[in-house]
Amino acid sequence: MITFIKIRDFALFESLELSLESGLSVVTGESGAGKSLVFDALTSVFGGRCSTSNIRTGKDKYSIQVSISLENNPKAKEYLTNQGILFSGEEIILTKELMRDGKARVKIGDSLASTTHLRELGRTIAEIHSQNEQLFLLEKNHQLEFLDRFGNLESLRIRFKQTLRQFRHWKQKLADLEENQKFLTKRKEILDFEIEEIESIAPKEGEDQSLEAEERLLASGEKLADSYRYVLEELSEKENSILKTFPSILSAIQKISQILPEKKAFAEEWEDVYERLKSLKSVIREEEEELFFSPERLDMVQARLQGINRLKKKYQMSIPEILQSLEDKRAELESWKQEEGDEDFFRIKKDQSFSEMKELGFLLSKSRRNIIGSFEDQIQKELMDLGLEGAKLQVVLRWEENPDGEVEEGSKSYFLSETGLDQIEFYFSANPGEKPRPLRKVASGGELSRVMLALRSALGRQAPSQQILLLDEIDTGLGGEAANSLANKLRKLSANSQIFLITHTQQVAAAADHQIRIEKFIESGRTIAKATELNFEERKRELARMIGGKQVTQAVLKAATDLLQKKAV
Repeated sequence: MITFIKIRDFALFESLELSLESGLSVVTGESGAGKSLVFDALTSVFGGRCSTSNIRTGKDKYSIQVSISLENNPKAKEYLTNQGILFSGEEIILTKELMRDGKARVKIGDSLASTTHLRELGRTIAEIHSQNEQLFLLEKNHQLEFLDRFGNLESLRIRFKQTLRQFRHWKQKLADLEENQKFLTKRKEILDFEIEEIESIAPKEGEDQSLEAEERLLASGEKLADSYRYVLEELSEKENSILKTFPSILSAIQKISQILPEKKAFAEEWEDVYERLKSLKSVIREEEEELFFSPERLDMVQARLQGINRLKKKYQMSIPEILQSLEDKRAELESWKQEEGDEDFFRIKKDQSFSEMKELGFLLSKSRRNIIGSFEDQIQKELMDLGLEGAKLQVVLRWEENPDGEVEEGSKSYFLSETGLDQIEFYFSANPGEKPRPLRKVASGGELSRVMLALRSALGRQAPSQQILLLDEIDTGLGGEAANSLANKLRKLSANSQIFLITHTQQVAAAADHQIRIEKFIESGRTIAKATELNFEERKRELARMIGGKQVTQAVLKAATDLLQKKAV
């Protein structure tokens, strides 16, 4: 509910402050006094249209502040939470300022916000009905809410909404998998190929280094063998080899030492050389015999090394990294196999939720059609009480065909929303014999407001208790019993909803819990409007003015007193 209103420099209002309470509050005053300006300011702060023409002459901006109690309004709290707007306790202040250049500054609590935020939050707080602006009744989703509340179908609709969300969740999961199927297939082909490629070579850690060493040895084997054979031939195997001719050399040297004794040491050195050569021949012989050279082994080593090096080059990895990559690829391939299992699971869950959703959707649609007759009859009775004799409200439900619709019936597919299969439209005829047409096209502001009251009255206590009703002259053209009936309905509705109403009808004003009078004055050459909350005596005189005009006689005053005491009930 609204607890406080503060307006600055808005049209005729230089300054206005009002404290409001629960129940029915009416605004009265002479024509042109500025009653509708209060309504316009509230409409603006709840996200309605605003105009720089409402900025008071000589001022740079207008400012409107409204304190709202959030007690028993979970929708408003949920919206604030979802938008990340901070609030504490059970009250929040909405602020709107409009500058001369047309720029608006909006605050919700202490947070800067947009006009869109203000409008969306406003819809969770207030219904606004005026000659120029309808923020609630003409929205089709709200029309469907009225019908469902009348038939106590809200729980069924909630169940349908839940199953629809579950169906779309599993449908999307399945669609995501199917959309990625080509990628997954290609990826699995790549993984299979790479795993087979690495496993076919099966490199071992450190193997490339040992193969490279062996390759170097094997590649030099033929040269080594030739060198060993050459040395052996030169030492002993040729006809004039060194060891074969060396004894002759030694004999000549011994003869020299016999002739020249001082050459004895020289002869001994040559003998040592001969013995050393024979020893070296034995070593070389042994090494030549132990030397292994196999062209087949060299080919095998080179082929193996080529395969390993190809892997290292392709993956730009060392052997340990390739081996780790192999394990990663095996794990990834296994995860894709798990995804294939998930696809079967998703399909089962999707089919199950679809069956349940379709069953609930058909049941919800059938239940709505079953209550339309009694709903229309009850609304027609309420409209008669409100002075709209012969008026008729007709509910039109239809399913919207859509080639991509999620529900098929016969050969057609139909669109689904979170409220079900049904698309609703209220049709209205104000006079007997007229063909009903869409309410949004034919009803006047006053008629729309009375239709809303008829709906509220038909729903009784099913109307949301947290909702604020802002009504602008919905009693236009009413008098006598119709005005009394309207007053009675407003009082009943105000037991569950705070109602703020601008009225010219004394029966409605008398029925109010609180009455505010708007007057305008000339001060220092400027017109100023002021608001005053009236006490009992002041209300009597205001009602007398509404009954008899400016000439307030004792008889008129008595009639006003009687009306106020009866409170039109």
